[in-house]
Amino acid sequence: MEWVKVQVLGKGSYGLVSLAVNFEDPSLPFIAIKSSRLRDSYSLEKEKRILEDLEGSSPHIIMFLADTINFDEELGWVYDLLLEYAPGGTLSDLLKNRGGCLPEYDVQDCTRMILKGLCSIHDKGYVHCDLKPANILVVPCQDGTTCLKIADFGLTKEPGEEMQYKYSYVFKFRGTPLYMSPESFLCGEIESALDIWSLGCIVVEMLTGKPAMRWVGGHQMNFLSGCDFVMQDPNIPENMSDMGKDFLRKCFARNPRERWTAEMLLNHPYVLPEPTVMSATISLQVPTDGWNSQHWDSNVPPPEWRSQPWDSNVPPAGWCSFSSENSLSSSCSQVYYTVCNETTQQRWQEKAWNFEEDAYMAGALV
Repeated sequence: MEWVKVQVLGKGSYGLVSLAVNFEDPSLPFIAIKSSRLRDSYSLEKEKRILEDLEGSSPHIIMFLADTINFDEELGWVYDLLLEYAPGGTLSDLLKNRGGCLPEYDVQDCTRMILKGLCSIHDKGYVHCDLKPANILVVPCQDGTTCLKIADFGLTKEPGEEMQYKYSYVFKFRGTPLYMSPESFLCGEIESALDIWSLGCIVVEMLTGKPAMRWVGGHQMNFLSGCDFVMQDPNIPENMSDMGKDFLRKCFARNPRERWTAEMLLNHPYVLPEPTVMSATISLQVPTDGWNSQHWDSNVPPPEWRSQPWDSNVPPAGWCSFSSENSLSSSCSQVYYTVCNETTQQRWQEKAWNFEEDAYMAGALV
């Protein structure tokens, strides 16, 4: 069965993403194909290996279909990774189409879907390392609802990877700085708690349209200004529900050992579907007027909390546009030595860093 690339959806330093159709059977849905020269295909082959291992574990992880090696007259031998196509684009696109942010009940639904995908990823021993809105794809379902799926596993830490890097591994870090946890940036610690911190950043961005972290280093980007950046307190929206604020505190615990796991967060009342929360309220009959947002010990919501189903079964404007502006950058080593003040935060938000080849030392960015 031959798939034909009909449109380039995005480009990266090591390859591109294309929309592909099957002319032999036009009834088949479109697919996305990530391509790179065979000699540069390490990241795509790694992604294939991970997605193949995760296959069937969660509907909230992008689906791997197949991989092929073809000869191109211009590029030579090319490695193609065939993936499920997300006509809704990315979560970043969804936020832009919705005016920059989402109502809190939509944020709760989105967060629950991301957490379900994260649970499957962490259960298999992986750490995504680059969780951000640009790496979460939007797929409309046949029943008219919307499904979020985690994608782009080029930077993912695989089980046993520490043994491969041995002692130098602790000096390496990867990800997009705006979504990186303090311990991953400062110490190179890459564990599942990193993804939880990133999730908290995504929740804040969905609610406010702005990053949870802001650049505080002025015109310069170096190691010291980077330390100031990651050591600031994330922005927890004031107008967020008390239960939501408690959820974010669990994500943003400074000590990664105290940060809640994806499985624990999936049982937090903030992301429980409305019937589950209401059932818990009735069965436990615990008063909610004295609910403590710091130490909740039941599934009972505070009085002001309410959950609503996702009320938008209609695709937003631009639903069929696929934006992969940053989908390939997460496998590239990109260090910006001089950055203009106006673009610093944008670059920290959009560009993923990967120091897999060289150990990251304290003065590497000075």
